[in-house]
Amino acid sequence: MESPILTPTRRWVLIAVCLLLGILLSYFAVRNAVAERRAGSSDSNAWRRAAELEPANPDHWYRLGRFRQLDFERSDLTQAILYYQRAVALDPRAAHYWLDLAGAYEAAGDPARARQAFEQAKAAYPASSDVAWRYGNFLLRQQRFAEAFAEIRRAVTTTPTLARLATSRAWRSSPNAQVLLDQVLPPSEDAYLGALDTLVAERAPLAALAVWDRLIVLQPSFELRRAFPLMDELIAQGRSVEALRAWKQALVVAGWTVPPQPPGSLLFDGGFETDFTEGGFGWRMRPPEHGEIEFDASVRQSGQRSLRVVFDGLTNFHFEHLYQRLPVVPRTRYRFGATLRTQGITTDSGVRFQISDPQHPTELNLLTRNVTGTQDWTLDEVDFTTGPNTQLLEILFVRRPSQKLDNKIAGTVWLDDLTLTPLARRPAP
Repeated sequence: MESPILTPTRRWVLIAVCLLLGILLSYFAVRNAVAERRAGSSDSNAWRRAAELEPANPDHWYRLGRFRQLDFERSDLTQAILYYQRAVALDPRAAHYWLDLAGAYEAAGDPARARQAFEQAKAAYPASSDVAWRYGNFLLRQQRFAEAFAEIRRAVTTTPTLARLATSRAWRSSPNAQVLLDQVLPPSEDAYLGALDTLVAERAPLAALAVWDRLIVLQPSFELRRAFPLMDELIAQGRSVEALRAWKQALVVAGWTVPPQPPGSLLFDGGFETDFTEGGFGWRMRPPEHGEIEFDASVRQSGQRSLRVVFDGLTNFHFEHLYQRLPVVPRTRYRFGATLRTQGITTDSGVRFQISDPQHPTELNLLTRNVTGTQDWTLDEVDFTTGPNTQLLEILFVRRPSQKLDNKIAGTVWLDDLTLTPLARRPAP
């Protein structure tokens, strides 16, 4: 079948239609480009012109709404709400439009409409942690605590990094550990760890301990140092018994192998068979500026290694770079023992241990024998009684500055087999 022949009239009609379509497409393309350029401007008047060019684009009305709401010099909540309303009418599935409309309603003193807008945002994006978080905080401000906690819990479940902020706001609204655990925090390791940090910062050790107990039930896995802030706060609040329990649990969680101790000794790793914990009730060490502290497997009294401290002989300095803290019982007799080996410890002021109560220094503060020169492995022991308020003991390896002319300390000392053993409880007066 042959194609119909285009007459001159038909040809001109076709050309005209193509030209018209081209003009229309060019017009819309140019209008869209102009609107986009104006929308990207920093001039709010350009945004208005962009909205007039493309009235069906909800982003233009939303941007105008935010400008009218957040402009500190010429804020206009009524106009902002109108712009937001146009945006949500054009795109009711945009949750962030509804969220900002809700914020504008609340700022305008209309909590009922604000709640309706939050519900619309929730319906538009049910899985959004941002929606749940902002809605929950709105409900907190309205003192609708049960509903608020439910929304905040949804937010933290999706985004565990919100746990710290959620704990802070919920705790200040309702300082109740049981409510926090049952209604706000989801049962997850990340959420509980974040809550621990916040409660320790809030100086709420009992609430933090309740969160810790829930965390331990989950059989988590984290580094030992994550438990140190909780233990430090418990110790600072005079709760050494609870701190000791948390310490033992943290060792298990972190997978630390606790070396065997002499019968009855309370010191942690008195033979230096493990690395420094740098917190809790283990050994803590600060590297000295004029010497070194390191483990020595070639020289030891027992076990696999000892601890070697070397002084470089360049200065007369106060050495207090190695210590351990541990809980004790008030009015109780203890015996501290340490085996030392020295080589060429110079000056009249050598090395020794200081045993003190860091919280009540007037009740207990004593020094062991001053050790200088060269000696083979020698056991030094001292008996003492804790004070009536002493619950925490500090064992500090020290060297005090010499007052003589030849005062720059040099030499090496090895430490091994440190013990602290309770002897008897002293009767209360």
